[in-house]
Amino acid sequence: MPSPFPGMDPWVEEPSGWPDFHTTFLVFLRGVLSPCLPERYAAYLDQYVWLEDSEEATERGGKPDIFVSDRGGEGGAPAVATITAPMTQALPARLRRGARFMRIIDRDSRRVVTILELLSPANKSTDQEAYLTKRRGVIATRTNLVEIDLLRSGHRPVPRSASDYRILVSRADAFPRADVWGFSVRDRIPLIPVPLDSEVPAVPLDLKPCLDRAYDEGNFARDVDYAAPPTPRLDAADAAWAAALLARRITPGADAPGSPREPEPRP
Repeated sequence: MPSPFPGMDPWVEEPSGWPDFHTTFLVFLRGVLSPCLPERYAAYLDQYVWLEDSEEATERGGKPDIFVSDRGGEGGAPAVATITAPMTQALPARLRRGARFMRIIDRDSRRVVTILELLSPANKSTDQEAYLTKRRGVIATRTNLVEIDLLRSGHRPVPRSASDYRILVSRADAFPRADVWGFSVRDRIPLIPVPLDSEVPAVPLDLKPCLDRAYDEGNFARDVDYAAPPTPRLDAADAAWAAALLARRITPGADAPGSPREPEPRP
């Protein structure tokens, strides 16, 4: 049974259930997007990993400056003498793993063409500065960015928007301009373009089927308590609208959950 809401379900924003929804949503999103990509592109799920200094609480995201790789072949390099250090010391750092994201690459060059982010609560609170640093790095390398914000809580990354939810699409060939879709809890999630290389048409992406499948797979219909207010709470007008929508869901003879209805406009 899909969510009864026409777009984002505000009860899904509950912090305790969001990590599971986040991962499941991205898995289904890749399943919807991959068949639509031209043959030369592939979509992969990935995860940010960085070292955090436990003494100074400094963070650094991204890639190492120098790679040392095994080139393969017969025999390998000649043996060298072992150099012994006079002492060893534990570094004051710990490995941290961030939220998952999606990257679209060119199969031939293995070049990252587009990054797709579904923001997590940490991206908008405790780890926001680290996320903004990674975000600036993506944009600076002229990589396309699709940033999906389905959370009403936290501090929204710039540019600011008064909407409940927001999707930003930054095209490498349009930098520094970016397209922004803002929508409310009453609205359907808009169809968005996923940009690739400038000479390749963007791929249209419908997020609502991905949300509904994640809702079903996560058993949100069973686990979510719609009798309690969502986190964060809706304003008075939206709370009254949501209560009427949920009442229709359980009233015999009412519209079936998920059936097409035009959302009522805000007063």
